[in-house]
Amino acid sequence: MIRLLLCLAATATALAQAPRAEPVDESEAEVQPPQPSDTDWFTTGKRLHDAARASTNIDQRMERLSGAISLLNRFLDTKPNDPNAEAAWWYLGESYYFSGRTDDARRCYGSILNRYAKGGFASAAAFRLAVDHFNNRQYALAAPYFEKMVAVATAPDHRLKGLFYAGFSYELLGRTREASDYYRRVIADPEPQNTFLGKAQLQLGKLLSRAEKLDEALPLLDKAVMSRSASDIRGPAAVEAGIVSAKLGQAEISDKYLMLVMNTAGMEAYRPDAQIALMNARYDRKEYSEVISIFLRSAEKAQGEQEAKRLMVAAKSYMALDRNVEALELFREVEKLMLPNNIHAFDANYLRLLCFYRIEGRHVPDQVDAFLDIYRKNRPRDPKIHSALLMKAETLMDAHNPTEAAKVYNEIDATVLSPENRKGLLYKRAACQLASEDPQGAVRSFSEFITTYPDDPRAAEALMQRAQAYETSGEPMKAIIDYDQVITRNLNPEYTELAYIQSAEIAKQEGNLEDMIARYEGFLAKFPSATRARKAKANYWLAWGMIKKDHFKEAVPHAETARDLEHATYGKNAGALLALAHWTLQAPEPLCDDVDRAIKDEFVDYLPEQLIDWAAMQAFGADRFEQSARFYRLIADEDEPRSTAKQTWRYLGKALLAAGKAKEALGPVNNALEVEDVPMWKADGLVDRAKALLGLGKLDEASAALNECRALQPQGRTIAEVMIVNGDIQMKRNDPTRAAVDYVSAVEQLDDSDRVIKPQALNKAATALEKKGDPSAAQEYRMMLRNKYPEFKAP
Repeated sequence: MIRLLLCLAATATALAQAPRAEPVDESEAEVQPPQPSDTDWFTTGKRLHDAARASTNIDQRMERLSGAISLLNRFLDTKPNDPNAEAAWWYLGESYYFSGRTDDARRCYGSILNRYAKGGFASAAAFRLAVDHFNNRQYALAAPYFEKMVAVATAPDHRLKGLFYAGFSYELLGRTREASDYYRRVIADPEPQNTFLGKAQLQLGKLLSRAEKLDEALPLLDKAVMSRSASDIRGPAAVEAGIVSAKLGQAEISDKYLMLVMNTAGMEAYRPDAQIALMNARYDRKEYSEVISIFLRSAEKAQGEQEAKRLMVAAKSYMALDRNVEALELFREVEKLMLPNNIHAFDANYLRLLCFYRIEGRHVPDQVDAFLDIYRKNRPRDPKIHSALLMKAETLMDAHNPTEAAKVYNEIDATVLSPENRKGLLYKRAACQLASEDPQGAVRSFSEFITTYPDDPRAAEALMQRAQAYETSGEPMKAIIDYDQVITRNLNPEYTELAYIQSAEIAKQEGNLEDMIARYEGFLAKFPSATRARKAKANYWLAWGMIKKDHFKEAVPHAETARDLEHATYGKNAGALLALAHWTLQAPEPLCDDVDRAIKDEFVDYLPEQLIDWAAMQAFGADRFEQSARFYRLIADEDEPRSTAKQTWRYLGKALLAAGKAKEALGPVNNALEVEDVPMWKADGLVDRAKALLGLGKLDEASAALNECRALQPQGRTIAEVMIVNGDIQMKRNDPTRAAVDYVSAVEQLDDSDRVIKPQALNKAATALEKKGDPSAAQEYRMMLRNKYPEFKAP
């Protein structure tokens, strides 16, 4: 079928319609072809041509055109130089053209240009050839013929048409400089009836807009909008002007242009473009709610890719508003509009996948696999393919499946991802490798992340995790280097705290106690407001390390602080450290308190027997006999008495006796005597047995114990105690006379420097003498007691 209209390229608009290849009449050529005078061949041939063009019967038309071709060819063969030859070539060409014999037609038009370059049909012939090439998208061939048309045109309209379409051909060739020059010539043409002015302003405005020469583009587009041109010029000009104004930051002006299209009758075809421009302008300004409002305002839909673009802007705005369900539905619509390999379908499918990722992570792996099945083969290195894999990997990590996640991370090509996603990949892959027990892989990934993105907010966390990876892989010194980087750079207070604590722990494990102490001290100095738990931990291990280094005095306050801050965690261990320190420092009072706390808090088993024994002795020496007895009982084995040191039994018995617990004392005293083989200590033990039996009212047994003691011939203080106990027995038997003899003998036996037993003997002698009826003697002993031992208080 003969094409009468140019098939414009997709980038052209209906405003820049191609020229119509119509027959040139006398007014168009502005030359009256001479009438045939010598023959009827030309006249008859032209008449047949005209009749064919007027005919509506196809068969009749083709018959007449065939006749015209025959007659005109005969005319030109016989009279090539006839004055009607130029016209004959034209009508012959037209007859061929409308018969569908385009090659023969081109030959005829070419002959006119070659033979009659300045003739009346030259402009029309050039136009015919230009249109023919244009129809076949041969823009490089069409442009010179349009230029030829300009050169030979005698009518202004022909000149302007040639200028415009020469420019349009160059534009379609991508030769924007030449295109711009021709559009400018159209605009500058002085012809008052310039029917191509609005078209040229529109096309030049678009070219300038694409070249980002926005200040030059807007005035041209505005003139096209404000002209009296048809809607197919004013409409797209207004859309383009709105886009340019938005880019210039002139939001209100942009809206006026675009709303003109939305509200003007006759511009309905351009409303989807205007709507898209309005939506894009607000999307660029992040006014996502406004985008949705405009999207919902108009029911007009675009076609094909334009509609896909419209839906995409709306869907992405829904996403930005975190309305992922609505966005997801629009992305599905885009997919329905486009073939799977279309870029909009691909983008929509990817963004729909992203919506699923945001809404519900559980199904993302399956969604990603479906996406990859469609697109991965043809787009193996597309960033969206690898971003989808990243979503799948992260979902698996969130589902606590690091092993499977690691496999997916290994499929991702980091080089094709966006910088932000690349950062996320390196960081999360490293964390995944660490979680999946691949510390060496984690070290490599964290190292790449840290080296490539040293200023990333996650740098401190990356260093911390790489340090953990080094620890796991048996490289503690490298871990400490990472912790020190965190401390030195102080990127994040939380991680700096942890770095002090973790590095101190490594130093402890490596046996570098001085380094451990320095790190914990640094932590406490720098973070006085740290949590109680962390401060308690630091103080405890400081105390532990200082005791290991024999710095007992310095360890005490740290152990006390640890115990006070976190008693449930460190109470027992810190208490044990304090007891050890106080024992080493020979501080009996706090040590005895420590042992009592150990008994109460049930960690006395942590303490060595030697420490408890020393504390018991100190308590005994301080007359805290019940406390002393408590301590001795801790190291005395009632079930296996012989496994306990005899002195422990001895002093346990004495402590209980001194505390007035005769019944409890008898067992330890007997246990001591069972294993005692030194006469002096055996005699001392027999005295203690006599005291216990006396306290239990077993006077005869007590006397027997004293007799057994005397048989050992004790000396000094022991024999004096024998006399005192015997006196006590006599007093119980209500025989103060015999008792007084024993008490007085004990006083004479004891040295005045004895400030424990001798005062007791004096007091007992005075009491016995009073009961005997010898008050003067009794008074004498009381005076002696007051003068020599004024601090004594009778029990």
